[in-house]
Amino acid sequence: MQTTIKSHIREQIYEAFKNAIIQHPQYLDDEQLSREGQFDVLTEIFNANVRNREIGEITRHFAPVFQNGHPVHLSVLGKTGTGKTITLLYLLHEISMLCSEQHIPFRQYHLDLCCPAPCFRALNNLGCLMGASKYYKRGISLDDLMRSIETKLKSAKGYIVIFIDEADNIRTDPDSFYKFLIKRLPQKIEAKLILLFSSNRLSWTENLDPRIKSCLKMRELLFDPYNANDLQHILNIRVEKALRPKMVDEGVVPKIAAYASRTHGDARKAVDLLTRSAQLAEKKGEKITLDCVDEAYEEIEKDKYLAMIRTCPKQLQAALYAALTGKAQGRALHTGDAYLVYERFCHEAGMPPLTQRAFTDLLSELDMYGFIRARTVSRGRYGRTKEIYVSLTPQILASMKRTILNSFDLDEVNYE
Repeated sequence: MQTTIKSHIREQIYEAFKNAIIQHPQYLDDEQLSREGQFDVLTEIFNANVRNREIGEITRHFAPVFQNGHPVHLSVLGKTGTGKTITLLYLLHEISMLCSEQHIPFRQYHLDLCCPAPCFRALNNLGCLMGASKYYKRGISLDDLMRSIETKLKSAKGYIVIFIDEADNIRTDPDSFYKFLIKRLPQKIEAKLILLFSSNRLSWTENLDPRIKSCLKMRELLFDPYNANDLQHILNIRVEKALRPKMVDEGVVPKIAAYASRTHGDARKAVDLLTRSAQLAEKKGEKITLDCVDEAYEEIEKDKYLAMIRTCPKQLQAALYAALTGKAQGRALHTGDAYLVYERFCHEAGMPPLTQRAFTDLLSELDMYGFIRARTVSRGRYGRTKEIYVSLTPQILASMKRTILNSFDLDEVNYE
């Protein structure tokens, strides 16, 4: 028996290799690539005329560096997945190389605030990047941290660029952090300081102290979401580098690009859809077809909703089940009809139901998450109610109902 299992395992591994479509998975996930590998991919993408406008704007912004000028600070804004961070790092690398060729002193520091941080932690991380301080948990003041950074940069010549990624993630005392960088530090050092910010929030500076904003001479550059043409170039490069040759049917890449550009314009999600499609095709032992793309798209949508449902509070799950299964007395389901289903479900699950007013608040929360659409309408002397619409596909609806019933250890029962 043991030998049989071992041979079965070997056969399965052999079959997996034999049907493998993805040969170099690192090109489908930039986190697995080295910085050099990321820049190589990006060079090919930029050579295909993707992000020409943004590259031109940033390059022109830094052009005064080569004439002993002093560019103002720059804020780069845009949705997630539009390539802000990697584009800026790529261009800073190229500008740094040009400065080196022309013997212009040029230093750059990348402070990645991917997680929210208080002012102290952000300054401490910046000091560590510069070699100005060690990592502190406590026992040192903000002023001491600031002085250590000033001392480190005091003798620097030429230009210093500090790139603050996710600039809106200074959650405690952002005024002290930005006051130091914008007002205090430039007065203490001889080098010309250029601050570079990136953020997904267009209005990240709104809550800063007005005195800081008045000193912040800054240009703003908006990264538009990728269009279908850009995404096709990006996906074609990934297909060439990551997948076996001739394993993608005609029309697959344009379809993925169309899906992504229509819904979000996010390159990461487009590459994720390509990856899922390849994995499905591997399981079937065939090429990536248009049907594989449709199936992968449904899987991604289903996974997104189901993962959220599993972490929802029980009352919210019960309210969602009522909204999904309530029988509408017309085109839309009304709050009262949904509440009756909700009460029966709570009784079956052994859980006390909330009041109808609290139930209405739960419907508003579900609307915010995108599970349903709940619109408040007036019914004259009969008062106001919510009209509930569900626009998800039948497959996703069935999976959502099953997930909620499993969460309550209930069988498939009709609660209408």
